[in-house]
Amino acid sequence: MTIGVGHRWKPGWLRGANSELIAFFVLAYALSWSWAIPLAVTHRIIRQGQAWPTHYPALLGPAVAAFAVTAWTGGRAGVRDLVARMTRWRVPLRWWLVALSPIGFLAIGLAATWAAGHRLPAVDDFARFSGTPAIGLIGVAVLITFVGALGEETGWRGFALPRLQRRFGPLAATLILAPLWFLWHLPQFFVIATYRDFGPASYVGMFLGLTAGAVVLTWLYNRSGGSVLLVIVWHGVYNIVGGTAAAAGTLAAVISVLITVQGIALIAADVTTRHRGHPSILGPE
Repeated sequence: MTIGVGHRWKPGWLRGANSELIAFFVLAYALSWSWAIPLAVTHRIIRQGQAWPTHYPALLGPAVAAFAVTAWTGGRAGVRDLVARMTRWRVPLRWWLVALSPIGFLAIGLAATWAAGHRLPAVDDFARFSGTPAIGLIGVAVLITFVGALGEETGWRGFALPRLQRRFGPLAATLILAPLWFLWHLPQFFVIATYRDFGPASYVGMFLGLTAGAVVLTWLYNRSGGSVLLVIVWHGVYNIVGGTAAAAGTLAAVISVLITVQGIALIAADVTTRHRGHPSILGPE
């Protein structure tokens, strides 16, 4: 049997988008949890500004799974396509602004914090992230974005979202992906110090915020022409402004509320637009 360049023979269980998705999620969970669960079992606590223990290897699980399943089912052509989307930076300026929009939410949050008479975070607070060494703001930003966010988004938006939305459409695909993304974090709830402080209401808020963020990322991914790079940047910037030691109290609440409102607004606009017979605003332009 001759197999052309970019094509791979696949066993029967890997034929079709459903099987590829199952393989991806099983592998992503297995890789990530195989790192995080031993930390939880041995009662390790991941703290902000400390290099060890760390969860960064777990964050790479979705990316490794995406490349593995893509290589097995799509061959070199599939891998080239994934890499091309991960490096797609030539997009209209407005989508770069969307990718950087958490900075705008930070500005609003800082203004609200100041107006409430609360202490503003120091610059060094933005350089303290869970499981990350104290290497300064730029170094931490690079790690957060091009290890953490890249590790996640290569899988969630680079691999899973396109396959889900081909079958279900952008909004339904996002609402399927969001709980799977949330559950993937489960072992981290036991090892990351900031998560361990959560109560039931905080976990509900995290799920709603993560779902809203997933809607924003679907919109950004599709409208930017499938740029995984831009969703990596958005995720990284959000983690810097909303996941570091700087994000507490009023500031954290304002940023979370703004992103949730943005996600709800996109859902409402999408439902209204499709009800009128127009294409989904969450889909490609």
